[in-house]
Amino acid sequence: MRAVLYRELGSIDNLALEQVPLPRVKEDWLRIETHAAGLSFSASLYIEGRYQRQLPLPYTPGTEVAGIVHAVGPGVDRVAVGDRVMASVDWGGQAGYCLAHQLCTHKMPAQMPFAEAAMMVNSYATSYAGLVWKGGLVAGECVLVHSAAGAIGLAAVEIAKALGATVIATASSAERLALAEAHGADHLINYSEGDFAAEVKALTNGRGADLIFDSVGGDVARRSLRCLAIEGRLLTIGYTSGDIPELPSNIFMVKNAALIGLNIGTYLGWSPGGNREGYSRKIFEIHDRLRELYEAGKLRPAVSLYDGLEQFLPAIKALMNRQVLGKAVIEVGDADRA
Repeated sequence: MRAVLYRELGSIDNLALEQVPLPRVKEDWLRIETHAAGLSFSASLYIEGRYQRQLPLPYTPGTEVAGIVHAVGPGVDRVAVGDRVMASVDWGGQAGYCLAHQLCTHKMPAQMPFAEAAMMVNSYATSYAGLVWKGGLVAGECVLVHSAAGAIGLAAVEIAKALGATVIATASSAERLALAEAHGADHLINYSEGDFAAEVKALTNGRGADLIFDSVGGDVARRSLRCLAIEGRLLTIGYTSGDIPELPSNIFMVKNAALIGLNIGTYLGWSPGGNREGYSRKIFEIHDRLRELYEAGKLRPAVSLYDGLEQFLPAIKALMNRQVLGKAVIEVGDADRA
């Protein structure tokens, strides 16, 4: 099979596309014949050596895949050979085949394309966990979603709307805002123009947003405090701006508000101290709920497709330059699995 391979970290240009052996299954693990592999901003941090997680070398990126179960190890009982599945993988997704732990593997809805599943498995699960599990979202609340045309932001727009919230979406261009609107956003704000906090206050009659979903960080997070409602929640899930903000605790005290963090990797066994066995039931519940919403037609994953593993470098560069709408997904072909 072919795989995207990094023999040293530091630059995304260090990539090689090489023939490598099929990965061998072990107890509780399975091998997936990859048909679609997602790309996320964190991939660039891994490759550049700036992520908190230590990586093995040579390293194949990719933590979200969809495909067909090719082989199973001892103890695997959640899926069987031939099943169509989506999985959160430790690494190695950008290859013809990859390994996944059975607790991070989920059967796909029958009508779901592989490319959509590659977005659903991590992006939608992260957004649902943030909004509902951590953020306590209830119907009737106002949710402010930053970077609403990215994979996680767009998923948050759809989920919040499906659960009965009023959704205010921010993005950096008219094209990106149009995508958010097409996926359910009630109000649109270009945060590169003017004062988004003032616009949110105006839209909510001065009250502000009950829940703010922030994957940008930096000045966007700092300015968000101005439009956080009394007893509101600011959810921080990432820092695509590259700026990790220091937020004044007195604002949260005065507003009786909460700052909530989510690192989904903790529950998938990726992060130090992570425990996939301990939280697997919660992750299963999240995927069950997402399946219900998808089958009800309330979730419509938006993907930007790239054909074949040789498109990895153009895809990740487009992602880093914020040129991708929705989720960047590489469709892995027969040549990559040969």
